[in-house]
Amino acid sequence: MAPVGIGERLRNARQALGLSFEEIESTIRIRRVYLEALEREAFGDLPSPAYVRGFLRSYAACLGISPGDLLELYPSSDAAPSVPRDAAVEVRITPAVKFSRTRRLLTVLGIVVGLGILVVGYVLYGQIRQFAQTATPAPSPTAPSPRGVTPAAPAPGGTVEVTPSVPPPGGAPGTRTPGASSPLPASPPAQPAPAGPSPAGESAAGPIHAVVVASARSWVRVVADGATVFEGFLGEGEQRTWDAARSLTVKAGNAGALEVSVNGRSLGRFGSSGEVLERTLTAGSAAP
Repeated sequence: MAPVGIGERLRNARQALGLSFEEIESTIRIRRVYLEALEREAFGDLPSPAYVRGFLRSYAACLGISPGDLLELYPSSDAAPSVPRDAAVEVRITPAVKFSRTRRLLTVLGIVVGLGILVVGYVLYGQIRQFAQTATPAPSPTAPSPRGVTPAAPAPGGTVEVTPSVPPPGGAPGTRTPGASSPLPASPPAQPAPAGPSPAGESAAGPIHAVVVASARSWVRVVADGATVFEGFLGEGEQRTWDAARSLTVKAGNAGALEVSVNGRSLGRFGSSGEVLERTLTAGSAAP
């Protein structure tokens, strides 16, 4: 009598138990097509010999058959037929890793910060360019004529008479020009001007000693007697002093951040906060 094969033993046991392929499939989680292939011994329809052995163990245990007996009947892996090229093979596709939400937020934040830096840099560049414009130099004062000497019209014969405005020492009654035939009458002594307050709007002349204290960061340019002596930024709490003989011109990009005093007299704040202001200081400067 011929020995019973793998497929026939599985089919006989299943039919004896009255089980359908659907019931076995739901129990051991093996697809019906593979169960039918095992009973037909169509091992070439299965993915690989390793799958065949695993399916045989599960199917035999479900039907109450010893798995070892069936595996002894299964041919070795060398003799087992290979999987046909056109056989369907299940391929598990792993979904790609989602883009992290934190990474998206960091990317957006980096773009926003970069744009903000570009805007601030552009504004700062424009402000510095405006402040760096060369100030119009103050006109040079005209050299005064010698004090107390008044040129007179040329006298006949080509002699020029110079009459001092202040009588010479010793109270000489007059001055005689060399080559003149007769002495000239002495000029009356100059009368001193009455003392009184300076006209309105006239600034007092004299040396200037200015002290500037910054309560916040501000761009400053200082021109003393027509020459630029400082141009740059003053930080919070920084103090600078400058001296001039006639005038001191100060230009500030944040006038409200500067406290100014001239010759020991406080002028208060140089201007309003954020205001660009240029002002010329003299010995008689008053608070704005």
